[in-house]
Amino acid sequence: MTPTTTTTWDFYGRSPELDKLTAILRRNRWFFAKITGRRRIGKTSLVREALARSGRENVLYAQVPDSDPAGVLATMRDFYDLFGVPGPRPTDLRMLAQDIARLVRAGWVIALDEFQYFHRKALYEFTSHLQFEVDQLTADAANVTGGLIVLGSIHTEMAALLEDRAAPLFNRITDELPVTHLDIC
Repeated sequence: MTPTTTTTWDFYGRSPELDKLTAILRRNRWFFAKITGRRRIGKTSLVREALARSGRENVLYAQVPDSDPAGVLATMRDFYDLFGVPGPRPTDLRMLAQDIARLVRAGWVIALDEFQYFHRKALYEFTSHLQFEVDQLTADAANVTGGLIVLGSIHTEMAALLEDRAAPLFNRITDELPVTHLDIC
């Protein structure tokens, strides 16, 4: 009989990125942070580690599916349940944007992974709803203790959502963190 061993993988590397993101989380005021990098480079691990180190208790991490609105909302409701989010569950994309703002005002940090899927035609209306909420949060930034982190790996779609002058969320980001190759030498 062979003894069972459990391997624990610690987070290593990315100290500058981790320090920057942890500082953003500890500011205790409104932020809208964009984290980009190619697939499988460690964006999600970085966010999870920074959230754990920040001391934030109210956190919602959700991975946006490449789906229609019903699929996104069902997934979000599942993540709400998993993270113990209080209150009603969103039933449409407008309510999702409003609920993100409600939670952020209450001090929650919301991390939306694979945010680039909101560039899809079926989901794009969400960005207009989110723009309205982000503008309200920005206007009251000194009184808002939570924030929103968006992660994405498809650069062209993230740029279209956040950097294109015609996009609803253009010029709304407060912090940006590109994640590049990990140099372990």
